Amino acid sequence: MIDIDRGDWLAEWTTRHATGFVYLDFLTGVDRVTSTEVVAHVLNPDSGERVLARAVVPSDDPLIDSLSTLYIGASWHERETSEMFGLTFVGLRDDRPLLLRTTLGRPPLRHDAVLAARVAVDWPGTAEPGGSPARRRQRPAGVPDEWLDS
Repeated sequence: MIDIDRGDWLAEWTTRHATGFVYLDFLTGVDRVTSTEVVAHVLNPDSGERVLARAVVPSDDPLIDSLSTLYIGASWHERETSEMFGLTFVGLRDDRPLLLRTTLGRPPLRHDAVLAARVAVDWPGTAEPGGSPARRRQRPAGVPDEWLDS
């Protein structure tokens, strides 16, 4: 895996695209709490060579250039990554919501996102194998107190 500075993200992929790396296999994000890594995998179909690269995007400035001008399929990947990790892809042609229709606070794949399902289901769930009904109920991890019935 190669590391690319986020300021050089588009320029690096433009250079690689010009040398035959024209097929975007995937682009996604990886949450690292204080930053998000944008990871892309691109192929050169003629030579079979592959490039896996990442750029670190700080959480307090979640901007990175879009690759959708180079790779038509990047738009879908970037829209999904934008919604799931809260990133903004500068120059993305179509930034309509792809998967989420409402905003529920933090993007769902961020470590600091509250999982609403933890409130809706008994915690730990009543269907757990070997669970004991006499066991003291635990509070769901990461759920704000105001979401819980006392």
